[in-house]
Amino acid sequence: MTVQETQMPVNVAPAIGSRFGNFTARVGGRLRLGLCAKFRRYGLSRDLTLFFENPVAKIPIAIRPLQSRDLASLFASNSASDSAERLEIAWRRAFVDKGARGGFVAVDSRNDLPCYVQWLFGAQDNEFIRNLGGFPALQPGQALLENAYTPPAYRGLGIMSAAMALIAERAIDFGAREVQTFVDEHNIASLKGCQRAGFYPRLLHDRTRLCFGLITRDSFGRLPDDDPRQSKKF
Repeated sequence: MTVQETQMPVNVAPAIGSRFGNFTARVGGRLRLGLCAKFRRYGLSRDLTLFFENPVAKIPIAIRPLQSRDLASLFASNSASDSAERLEIAWRRAFVDKGARGGFVAVDSRNDLPCYVQWLFGAQDNEFIRNLGGFPALQPGQALLENAYTPPAYRGLGIMSAAMALIAERAIDFGAREVQTFVDEHNIASLKGCQRAGFYPRLLHDRTRLCFGLITRDSFGRLPDDDPRQSKKF
């Protein structure tokens, strides 16, 4: 058998390499959880019935539904420079593989390239949300924004806040008046970005993961009306 005959077709090798990279990143993420890991997230909320002046990004953007052709550009794992970035990409690809729908992208209006992605769910998606775990069931009139991601080349341009604010308003199309999102209490950059998009803390989510993440326990509590964290500036 010649050398040429043993080579993998060019269009297959990168795909297999990408899947293997995603798998190893996800395994590495579980191992880092150890035997017991505890996390706390804020559940932030935006009331769509109240006027809010949306922020503007440093580049012109437009919002549209996520298309399958956007994934290669958004999640270019071969260009990820470190393991943390590869893990971020692996999580998003796994989210897509689970059948997540309702994705929206912000595109750079100068070249039509996707520069941000996030998924928007309503109460009609509660079965999918329940299978994900880690989120309370949505009530009629509520929506959930989840799994935001900005490719490295577009970070630092204020895209997250501007795009998130615009995507949140799409929830009006299916009758939602309140949009929720969840952010780790230590992720100050994302918390600030959410506040610029009109979101403020309303819930606390405590999660305990045991045995390398194989067992998960979640609890949710609403912040009291007089809790200063409801108006806290991050």
